[in-house]
Amino acid sequence: MSCQRGNTGRNRKQKYQNATTFKNNLYDTSKLTKDINSIEHKGVCERCKQVLEWKVHYRKYKPLTTPKKWSAKKNKQTF
Repeated sequence: MSCQRGNTGRNRKQKYQNATTFKNNLYDTSKLTKDINSIEHKGVCERCKQVLEWKVHYRKYKPLTTPKKWSAKKNKQTF
């Protein structure tokens, strides 16, 4: 695919397909990984919860060094 405008079509199938699913604790059995996998995400909206779960599943989640407060998303009203 190119970065040209409107050139988003693909004419062939996907070249490679994963044979097995990704396991985030396959080679890493550290205490930190176990703690991250056991975290329950409470008090956040559904979308933020899905993002956090995805990050944990694919080892992209990094724990915060200092705790932060989650602020609810503001409802935007159109007039």
